[in-house]
Amino acid sequence: MSPQFWSSLVVNIWEAHLTNVERALLLIEMAIQRSKNHPLTFQFKIDKDNESDLSDCHKLLEALMAQSTRWLNIYLDLPSSMTSLLYAVKTRLPILRTFRLIITRDDTPNDENALQFGDLFEEAPQVRHASIIEYSLAAWKLNWSSITTLHLHFQRRVQSESLVNFLQGLEHLEELYLDGGGCDSFAPRVALPFLRCLGIAAMENLALFEAPALEELYIKSFSNRTATQYSWLVRDLVGPLNHLKTLVLLLTSIDMAVLTFQCLPDVPNIDFHVQDLSILKILPLCPSARHLETMTVGLALDYEDRELFDVLNLFELWSAQGNATTGFGPFQGLQRFTLILYNRQHEVVIDRIESRITGLFEERGVQCSIKHQWPLEEDYGDLVVPPFDLFGGQVANYLLN
Repeated sequence: MSPQFWSSLVVNIWEAHLTNVERALLLIEMAIQRSKNHPLTFQFKIDKDNESDLSDCHKLLEALMAQSTRWLNIYLDLPSSMTSLLYAVKTRLPILRTFRLIITRDDTPNDENALQFGDLFEEAPQVRHASIIEYSLAAWKLNWSSITTLHLHFQRRVQSESLVNFLQGLEHLEELYLDGGGCDSFAPRVALPFLRCLGIAAMENLALFEAPALEELYIKSFSNRTATQYSWLVRDLVGPLNHLKTLVLLLTSIDMAVLTFQCLPDVPNIDFHVQDLSILKILPLCPSARHLETMTVGLALDYEDRELFDVLNLFELWSAQGNATTGFGPFQGLQRFTLILYNRQHEVVIDRIESRITGLFEERGVQCSIKHQWPLEEDYGDLVVPPFDLFGGQVANYLLN
């Protein structure tokens, strides 16, 4: 194995691992040695209950901290008692490019626990990508004008004016994701001329941005408003995005789907994650359907046998629509289709229809793949999130998981 292979590590410490920390330390030291002087990319996560003694785990983090001058991309999920150890390397992060920091409380929830670590990376001159839990934007000390990718995970609703004022200082921002409850009101829009990727957890937050170069848009939630209340947002803000190349949506209602499909610009790549098969029945009516080049459909259904055959019947209906010599039915420009099923129940039925579904698409020259994922623990909205530069595109070496 090459040094580059050993330079990308995943270390996830669960309760079961706490009895064998010495073995974990040996694995980490082996990977560090075999990576030679290659820049390090790693995920280090502690998953424990509040009663666990983590003193032995300090050795694992300290082994990685000894190599901090080689840190390139780091993804940390730590209790606050261990996060404080990082101050030993605060001034020794010369090439750090990417960091994600999630701080879990050791005892009761306390915002002050997280606020005290806001200056950990202020002396890291090369940081360009940051993913942080936001308790107070003012508490985070970074060279914000150099940040090109920012993922903010809100713990509470944010004043729109404060967010806009903050974002105005990120003059080179290319990717932004806002997770959480959204903003409390509308505010003057912030101009982000270089923004190419935007992810929002609340549709109304789209009104905060003027992003003429936007190419990728992720919309996680339409909250509790009706389609009528959202009509001006979709019509006035999504429709005019002429440079949009990729749109990823979680659609939960027919009304919202109809509104979105009517106002979509000609987007070549689109991902839908739906919990109602009826939404897909109206997709061919979307004016931009014929311009789609790639499409991903994620289905979060109960997966009774009847529903699975309904999926097959729907694709057969699509295939029969239209007489174009290219594409798939009404999707005349379609080149690649991906179906994601968020369940592995009824495997016998799934296996029976998989080949029939892929055959339908491939006999029309459309590449087709079917993926299986277990349903998420909380909600399917987590699927509609732009990926955070995970491992800089490298393949991770799972030492402990």
